[in-house]
Amino acid sequence: MNIKYITSEMGFRGKFPKDYPYMRVFESQIYYLDATHLPINEILESDKKYEGDLWWNIGKGDFTKPYISYLFNNFQNTIELLKTKFDNVYIYQDGEIGWWNQVDVKLQVWWYNQLSTSDKIFVPNETDVDFYKGMFPNTKIGVMRSVMTDDGLDKSKFLRKEDRAIVSGPCTYEYNGFPQIILASNLNIPIDIPPMGQDRMPKDSWEMAENIGVNYLEYMTWIDWMYNLSRYSYGFMLMNTTASGSFALNCAYHGIPCIGDIKADTQRILFPELSVGTYEIGKGLQLLKKLKNDKVYYNDVSQKAKEIYDLHFTKEEFLNILNKDF
Repeated sequence: MNIKYITSEMGFRGKFPKDYPYMRVFESQIYYLDATHLPINEILESDKKYEGDLWWNIGKGDFTKPYISYLFNNFQNTIELLKTKFDNVYIYQDGEIGWWNQVDVKLQVWWYNQLSTSDKIFVPNETDVDFYKGMFPNTKIGVMRSVMTDDGLDKSKFLRKEDRAIVSGPCTYEYNGFPQIILASNLNIPIDIPPMGQDRMPKDSWEMAENIGVNYLEYMTWIDWMYNLSRYSYGFMLMNTTASGSFALNCAYHGIPCIGDIKADTQRILFPELSVGTYEIGKGLQLLKKLKNDKVYYNDVSQKAKEIYDLHFTKEEFLNILNKDF
């Protein structure tokens, strides 16, 4: 493995410092690899060549962003061009498995061709592998472990636990917030909803929150998010679009029991007893009642999640898995 460069639509150039305020899963992976991030348009528009491999990260919602249309219109053979500049080119589909089916069919065909000509495709979850192996039988498929680094966190800023719940996102199809709120309401405690991105807050969010009796959080940096998250006692991640599963990962770090989607590797590995189908709200309710009424069970789930996190979601484990995959 020789991944020295990462590219995406972000304008950031260089290596991420440990105190980077938006140190999410993607940025943590780059940080652990000690790789250099370069904007995709900068690479394509220059004649410069590089020594080492390139990982191109395709995030959630990228196919609706202008830069994908720009690549489609100006660089039809994007991967072939990148291969003239790097030793190998890998694509990481850091998003829901069928996201690219939501755009114009011409763009779908173009993206299929890019994936087909890449040296390897990485996905965030084991449940994604079968789809990609069937779609791309001649391309190697691997799983990229989701991780987060706490190197930039000041643990003295963690908050005292409150009897409070948080769901994984707003009331949209993607985040499936409303069923999660209904489930969490059985606790009869305050419920908070994060916006999950500056551009993902529905226009009527504040009115919706008031109507259903929950609190919408202001958008915040990842570092502030981790400080704020430390105060919660219950988490819910029953999303329609399974991606890196960072919410369950963040909850486990703080020992917050999270009832979540079994398709996400982070949820299934860190909270095996609390993993259900996205729409298995009945099962989720039974688990929630047990967490609420059985403190021994609650503490056991919390402690196991922290232990699994410390064992399987370290920098060393991330690099070991990646090296074995190669």
